[in-house]
Amino acid sequence: MKTKTLIGILCCLFCSTTLVAQQMVYVGPDKNNQKVIERYNRCHYRISLAQVLLSGNNKSKDFTAIFGVKTNSLMSNDDIEINFLKKWVDNPIYNDKEDRVYFVEIKNKTSDTIFIDRSRCFRMDSDGSRYCYYDSLKRQDMNSTKKMIVIPPHDKRNLTDYRWVKHADGNYVEIVEYPEEFLWNLNAAGMYEGYVCYDDVKTFTEENSPYYRTFLIAYSKEPDFATYSLATINFYIREIIGWRYPEVIRDEIMEIARMRLTGEYKYSITSWMSLY
Repeated sequence: MKTKTLIGILCCLFCSTTLVAQQMVYVGPDKNNQKVIERYNRCHYRISLAQVLLSGNNKSKDFTAIFGVKTNSLMSNDDIEINFLKKWVDNPIYNDKEDRVYFVEIKNKTSDTIFIDRSRCFRMDSDGSRYCYYDSLKRQDMNSTKKMIVIPPHDKRNLTDYRWVKHADGNYVEIVEYPEEFLWNLNAAGMYEGYVCYDDVKTFTEENSPYYRTFLIAYSKEPDFATYSLATINFYIREIIGWRYPEVIRDEIMEIARMRLTGEYKYSITSWMSLY
């Protein structure tokens, strides 16, 4: 999906949510933008030739996808820097790691307060699905994130929240505002049983990738969004690797994955799924 088309869609959505005349102000990438993008594109799995030869042509049930960021994305400008950081969320009820999730972290690089209206932030997949980061129909209480995110000067906030809080009665309640998991529709991506073999690596470009995900993040220095700017970030599947075991389920497996993964592990966007 082209960036201009996405901007047009978002502008129409903006107009439907407010009666205030608003104007989008273009803020282009700064000199650091490509460096931020490259953090995510340096990650690869190391698979030795011996591993490949030993694996033969046996079909792999599980695979890992490594995501890259398209070079036309805007992750850093004079106002903000956006990163996608992984985190293991503790489950206090079972005293275990609940899940590995990703958070969209937005850093305010200015001396002004920056406002993020989550009703104007969207995620869209190449299969046509779309998700808005704020649901006005949900009851707003302590177990949900508010519509507006306020980022003080030179501070940072996450676009979503996912954690557990302990109430006065001693019970834990889960706060879930849809962190990123980078899962997708396999059929829509054309993936099927036998698509990849054990220790097989399929590499894709920005143009021929089987799956894309786009994030649209609108921000403003004015709480009424009289003027606002837009950051568009485009992820795509860059590599598919056949695995004998799902990637990163427990800490000890995570260490093995780190040994096999080049680049900065902190900025690697991966997802394991099963083909059948």
